Amino acid sequence: MDQTRQHRAIGTGFDLALLIFGALLWLVACLGLMVILSQDRAAPVSAPPAVVEVAPASSAPAASLRVDDAFGVALNARALRRIVQALQWREVASVPLALGDELVRDEGAYQLLWSERLIDSSRFAQPEGHINPPAPPYRSAGFGPTELLGVDADAQSGWSAVPAAAIHLPENLAAVFRAAGAWLVTTPENDLPQAGDLRVRFEILPPLAQVPASQPEALATEASTDVDFSRQALSWIARAAGFLLAMVGAGLALQGAVRRSQPQHWLGRVPAMGVLALSAWLAVLAVLLAIAAVRWL
Repeated sequence: MDQTRQHRAIGTGFDLALLIFGALLWLVACLGLMVILSQDRAAPVSAPPAVVEVAPASSAPAASLRVDDAFGVALNARALRRIVQALQWREVASVPLALGDELVRDEGAYQLLWSERLIDSSRFAQPEGHINPPAPPYRSAGFGPTELLGVDADAQSGWSAVPAAAIHLPENLAAVFRAAGAWLVTTPENDLPQAGDLRVRFEILPPLAQVPASQPEALATEASTDVDFSRQALSWIARAAGFLLAMVGAGLALQGAVRRSQPQHWLGRVPAMGVLALSAWLAVLAVLLAIAAVRWL
């Protein structure tokens, strides 16, 4: 009889220790989640990458200026190219699409598109209504070293379009062309483009002196992105660990409470799956309490 009481006392003490240990684990998990969330809230936001500006033509040395005399455009660049496209008809059966062509209207056998090349409409099977105007006075051209403007020029990286609004044309051309998106166009405002209309875009290769200056910023941005990703990954791992710790602590505390409860008490009749479900809910409660504490502290 004494041995039975002794065993019961030992079991009761173990259950109490289990309850207390589980409650302490749950409390530690709450505090840990609070620390993790507060650190994430205080983490600095990475600054956006800086924009490298090209020096204006007035401040650039004469050797780095590329000048398009026909349009009166002078830009600080290693190379400058003018892209001129005319709105023309294409006979689908006889004229293949070219790289850079942009479709405007499709009438089945004939298409109206922007194209750099000149399309001869005199050979069309049905030229009526699809006549292309004579060759425009301006064509695409390049300004700069031959090796930068050769056949493989498009394969080089670094070409960037100059915003149409940043191009200042002489008065005679400003009366003909207007900025529309990335292009200077001859189409009057609020009118639909018609065959024979022109659009012009300028592209540059920035001076070599500006290329290395942008590389440290690019590398810093890439490194910053990697650091941010690593920090976020570690933060989510820590949150998951805190949630699991809260769930384990709640499970141990509930198990000790169930073992100490009388059979007629509702807690003493909770099955194992019920203990698991209650543990999960208590872990969720730990996360919610941590969020509320960080928000209000």
